[in-house]
Amino acid sequence: MRKLSSFFLVLWLITSCQSVDNSGNSIVAEAFHHKLYVSEIIEKTPYFASKEDSLLFMDQYVEDWILRQTLLAQAKQKLTQGEQDFSSQIAQYKEQLLINAYLQKISKDSAFFAVSTSELYDFINETKADHTPEYREMVKPNYIRLSDPSKIYNQVKKLFFEEPNRAKAIQQLELICADTVEYYLDNARWFYADFIEKELPFSFSDTDIKDKLDIVQDGYRYLFLILDRKQQLQPRNTLEDRKVAQVLLQQQKKSEFLSNYQDSLVQKALFEKRVVRYPIVF
Repeated sequence: MRKLSSFFLVLWLITSCQSVDNSGNSIVAEAFHHKLYVSEIIEKTPYFASKEDSLLFMDQYVEDWILRQTLLAQAKQKLTQGEQDFSSQIAQYKEQLLINAYLQKISKDSAFFAVSTSELYDFINETKADHTPEYREMVKPNYIRLSDPSKIYNQVKKLFFEEPNRAKAIQQLELICADTVEYYLDNARWFYADFIEKELPFSFSDTDIKDKLDIVQDGYRYLFLILDRKQQLQPRNTLEDRKVAQVLLQQQKKSEFLSNYQDSLVQKALFEKRVVRYPIVF
């Protein structure tokens, strides 16, 4: 009962100040001779536990609709008829969607591409130089990624790099950074260096313990603190390795199946004279 009462309260709040068309359907917004009805928004709105969340979603939906109608009106006004003609692209896109849907349908049964144990280990043996353990670099990092420039940069940098009380610094940073692009503040977790440095503008091979990095790149500012680092003996042919190898083999099998299937379809159509090829003459 609480869910229903909350929903109807939101609905009443939306419709109480709206226009209504001849059919009695409440109008939420109008833009360039188009109307947005409350029934359309309700249809698109997922369930939220609170009316505040529902209203936020609906409000954003209306804003997006108004922006879309405004841009469409501008495009129709400023583009020529030729520039607005996408019929060939639409037809091509529809054809590709149909092909993709069919290929996905005939290849959705993962059991058809099952990988046997022998296949898996043969693949691992072919792709691994040896099975001896290797030492891998591990780091314990904290980082914050801000837009550049950022209004909170000076405050964040001082807390992040200079506050001696880490617990206090993290507590304050989590409040300040709530709306930033990305941050990670944890003093306990270790990561493989090669795993996370793919997302960073530097290499750990150029850094030391307790390094404080402040790097600007591609419109972002990275504040990075290396709390600790170590070398860890990591055995090859781990469970993770086997899972990755299995996925790669399944994708390989699926790709080969689809390629062979498409070739067989064409050959069958040629044989049955449903497809005919003629020589190209210049």
